[in-house]
Amino acid sequence: MMLKIFLNHFKAVHFNKTSVILFIAACLFTLSACSPHPGTGKWKADAKNSLNISTINIAFEGNADFYTDGQEESIRRCFWSAVAEQTMSMQCVYSEDAEQEVIYQFEVTEKGHAKLSQDEQLIGLFTLQAPEKEASFF
Repeated sequence: MMLKIFLNHFKAVHFNKTSVILFIAACLFTLSACSPHPGTGKWKADAKNSLNISTINIAFEGNADFYTDGQEESIRRCFWSAVAEQTMSMQCVYSEDAEQEVIYQFEVTEKGHAKLSQDEQLIGLFTLQAPEKEASFF
């Protein structure tokens, strides 16, 4: 019934039924929920590593920041993309020299644990930290 009202309303604008149905299908597709990559979150290094990375913050939106102890500013700024269900590729620049780029691989090895590597060389192991505050819609 609602679709019929919707179609009648837009007949004056010269939409045909097929284009309206395709438009609605596209809207529903874009509104469908997608789950975040298991690598998203705040990760803390299990031990010292060669790059002195203490924390990695990986955002759902496709960016990430590497931090070292004692500094508030990130030491690497990255854009990531999923290359597999448990693995992401991170294209990063040094915070002090944006011309210097490096690519890392971040792989979730098991729930709550991951490894960071570069050119198949292990840099460090990381553990997912619990969120500081639960998400709320109220």
